[in-house]
Amino acid sequence: MDMADGGNQIALAAFAVSLAGIGTFFLNPLLIAAGGFFSRGIKEQYSDTLPMVSIVTVVRNGRALIQAKIENALALDYPHDKLELIIYSDGSTDGIEETVRAFTCEQVRFCSSAGHEGKNAGMNNAVKHCAGEIIVFSDADALFEKDALRFLVRHFGDPDVGGVCGSRVIAEKGHSLSKPQWSYIKFDTLIKSLESKSGSISSNDGKIYAVRKNLYRPIPDKVTDDLFVALSIVSQKRRFVFEPEAVTFVRTPSRNMEHEVERRRRIVGGSLNGIWLMRELLNPFKFGIFAVRLFINKVLRRMLPLFLIMLFFSSLYLSCKILLAALLFLFQAAFYSGAFSYYLIFSRIKEIKIITKTTALAFYFCIGNYGALRGCMDFLMGNQVGKWTPTKGV
Repeated sequence: MDMADGGNQIALAAFAVSLAGIGTFFLNPLLIAAGGFFSRGIKEQYSDTLPMVSIVTVVRNGRALIQAKIENALALDYPHDKLELIIYSDGSTDGIEETVRAFTCEQVRFCSSAGHEGKNAGMNNAVKHCAGEIIVFSDADALFEKDALRFLVRHFGDPDVGGVCGSRVIAEKGHSLSKPQWSYIKFDTLIKSLESKSGSISSNDGKIYAVRKNLYRPIPDKVTDDLFVALSIVSQKRRFVFEPEAVTFVRTPSRNMEHEVERRRRIVGGSLNGIWLMRELLNPFKFGIFAVRLFINKVLRRMLPLFLIMLFFSSLYLSCKILLAALLFLFQAAFYSGAFSYYLIFSRIKEIKIITKTTALAFYFCIGNYGALRGCMDFLMGNQVGKWTPTKGV
């Protein structure tokens, strides 16, 4: 076999593998739906009983946000004698305690650490102070819909349910990255909805989720808390489900390009580390279809940047030989040019609806995957960040 034949075979293999990986990711909702169609759906069991609930918010230097969070919690449609809010300050230095103390009552409690220990350590410490049988975790910048708690806790009428994830809505208007991030959230919500109908979801939303206190397991360092908690529930043979009616309103998650890259990098690196610690869940002989879903949604999905790179160069190499490769290369060139044009032109001028929306989505897709690639490299090299300071500013 000469060098040309060897190069062609390598390019063809890379082309096929990348298409399979990318296709599986984008067709995942259809695969989940098809699996649910051929299997018996789970009949949900709801309860009108309202258990004692502890809302836990771990915050670092979030004084500007905490008053609205407390007022939102106190205004929820839930019996006051069955609700408490625990604000845990992770070594804050902005005087947040003064703001919280002004609200301190039977429902609002303040705890803190002297130094910056990290969100996961803060959550572990805060849980020790919870009186509720159900713990709801939420961030300082997430404001619940009035009836969100009722929708969350009704699922705990089913003894097989150990955790419930709510739904986020971007309430902020006019931010340049709001629309593409909302498109991403809608895609992720679709996957959660389909998975929940026939078992457990393979992802979680840290802005609003609830677990049974007796099933909570301490969160180790260098993992994303929301995914690790969900996986720990499933590992105990309980379901972790999705409730779209339990809504929380948030600001645009990524404030700018740099923030999105670092946010995605941290999330991907931490989630892969958590999956590695809980890798038994990838065994389909023990956890059935959930293991497959977890692999596709949280492992294969993290490999998307690698597949995209492989597809670009393999289609370029094969473009003179295979029509499909040529067409795909032209599509990629146009897609990446559109993303680059948003960065150079359309993000800086008055919005041209269709063009701006399309190029912004392409740009967000590219920077998100760049952040994911760096997160994968962090995981492989053991460079995960254990403690970080969230960006809550403009």
